Amino acid sequence: MEQGKNGRAEPHYYSDRLKRKLDQLRFSPATIVEAPSGYGKTTAIRDFLEVELPQSTPVYWFTATDEKPAAGFRRLCREIEKIDSYAGERLLKIELPNAATIGEATEALRSIRCNHDAYLVIDNFQFFQDVLPPAFFVELLDHGGKGLHIIIVTQMLKRNVLALMAGHGFLHITADNLRLNAGDISRYYALANVRITPEGAQEVERYTQGWVIAVYLQLCAFRETGTFSDTPGILALMEHLVWDTLTEAQQPFLLHLSPFEMVTVQQACSLLNCDILPEYAWDALASPFIRYDPAERQYEVHSILAELLIQKRGERGPAFERQCLLRAGDFCRGEGQTARALSFYMQIRDYERMLSLDLSEMNLEIINGVPFTELALDIAQNCPAEIKKTYILNMLRIAWALFMAGMNEQFEILMEELHTMPELLENSILLGEWLLLSSYRSFPCLAEMTAIIRQAAPLFKSQRSQVIIPTALWCFGNYSPLTEFYTTPGEADREADALEEYITIYSRLTNGHGSGADALFRAELAYQRGNLSDAEILAYKAAFLAESKQQSVVLLGAAILLAHVALHKADTVGWERAIASMERAASFDRQDIFVIRSLLDIIRGVLLNEFQDHMSIADWLQNADFAERRLPPAMIQIGLFVHLGFLVHQGEFARVIGTIQAVRPADGLLSPYGDLFACFLMA
Repeated sequence: MEQGKNGRAEPHYYSDRLKRKLDQLRFSPATIVEAPSGYGKTTAIRDFLEVELPQSTPVYWFTATDEKPAAGFRRLCREIEKIDSYAGERLLKIELPNAATIGEATEALRSIRCNHDAYLVIDNFQFFQDVLPPAFFVELLDHGGKGLHIIIVTQMLKRNVLALMAGHGFLHITADNLRLNAGDISRYYALANVRITPEGAQEVERYTQGWVIAVYLQLCAFRETGTFSDTPGILALMEHLVWDTLTEAQQPFLLHLSPFEMVTVQQACSLLNCDILPEYAWDALASPFIRYDPAERQYEVHSILAELLIQKRGERGPAFERQCLLRAGDFCRGEGQTARALSFYMQIRDYERMLSLDLSEMNLEIINGVPFTELALDIAQNCPAEIKKTYILNMLRIAWALFMAGMNEQFEILMEELHTMPELLENSILLGEWLLLSSYRSFPCLAEMTAIIRQAAPLFKSQRSQVIIPTALWCFGNYSPLTEFYTTPGEADREADALEEYITIYSRLTNGHGSGADALFRAELAYQRGNLSDAEILAYKAAFLAESKQQSVVLLGAAILLAHVALHKADTVGWERAIASMERAASFDRQDIFVIRSLLDIIRGVLLNEFQDHMSIADWLQNADFAERRLPPAMIQIGLFVHLGFLVHQGEFARVIGTIQAVRPADGLLSPYGDLFACFLMA
């Protein structure tokens, strides 16, 4: 057992039933240890691997956390890379697998080579089960490494995942294997030098149902009082036996750590405002419910103790909670963890600190489980005007976030408010940013938008926008400029010229945002007119311009157009090249991988509908599961068209008509193409 400074080792007891199960680990290529929190899953696996394996056997331990899915997947790939560099590198290039890349990802897992005994433990796997496709999970356990043993440690899995496991022969250790009966409890307590009667053991079993953490807390109660606690609930029991035994100095120390799941010593010092941890802090960290990971040099608080600490932090009142969260936010800000700092400041509504952060790349972030746009709306409506005046650049970023989320009314209100502030009007750069944003009030009317950015351009001088940056979703995720900017039948050529004029100025001001969109518009127009030669040339032009500025949305639009051209020409090489460029578009740096992957799912869904391979469309598009994805409105609209196409192939015509009637405005959609498609489906 790992001990902190001055820690007292507690014996770890395992029933004969569990030992027999654990002994099978060495002969099983894959094991799943599944039980709720507090059953000793992680401890049991650690003890077995440390005691039963030869010291030379490599063990790779990965602990999942509640982080961005793409970041967690990259960390997992790096652990796999330590076992097989080729397979790990392949998975890193694929990134978080989706419906389109799951085949390649599972192939990479099957290609793992490991001819010597090695163990890969994936702890807290429950954080991954909603992120990774179930097929990835099964292939991970069905890996190709001859000597590799993969151990999944997880809270309860969903039934669909368990159903996929059935028949594969994986070793499955459950709560029933980990639970202690009365005989186990007697032997465990004896190991801890505590003698109890058989009736006492049965009483503990009745109180705890064999739940390991509760059995341990009853041991603590018996040591202290000579009797067992009848306090209901594990949190109440932990409060009585753990919290109440802490000193007046230790309690606030742990409360200051409570915003984090894991902490380093340096982090603890920062949160405590000290250079060296005092002795009482080391003693508090020696708790059996706080585990030290020597490889990562950090302490991990058990989830049940963490829940109690959050409860206790709240009981100390708003002032103390504010202090804890401020320190947590300040620490994250100092470490460059903007999104996490924002999450702490958000909880206490510290608008000044929120606006002191660089919010330029927050638009698509999820903060504390809610989209950044919800936080942006709160700031726009509730932040004091004096603070807004101090941070006008960030307030313009807030306005941009509102517009991207389709909150046009709130966008208008904030833009008008900012335009009354002397701090904006007297600063040419900020006024230029305001005018640039203001051009979107006329979206998608290009003549009006161009007139406004012509006013903005001289104010920027030689600078580039700090509000609209290249990593922002061009056209809010709509990969087809023809469906966005072609608004007047018969005027397509004039609108193509207008878009070219607009992009020439706009792209220069935004350091490349939207590059290639004008060429893509002309390419789509040529394709619709049946001029495949011009369409192909212009699509390649758009792709080159987009790739030079890492414009994923434009590149994806060019790729699907080139795929269509290749189909018409029966050009296999051209088709493969187009599909490969889609993957490149999803791999650019500093973009939201989840959103771009979702757009890639949509584009592949369009092609799969055309091939009538509708069952290969991503599940979330088949089921119209848009709410959890929290995508921009433009992406939801094109995703909805993929869903409607899927329903048509399923023969659910009444559902198609009802859905269109629900989403189509009475006066029709602005885009002639979009409205024509909707009307066609209803006809």
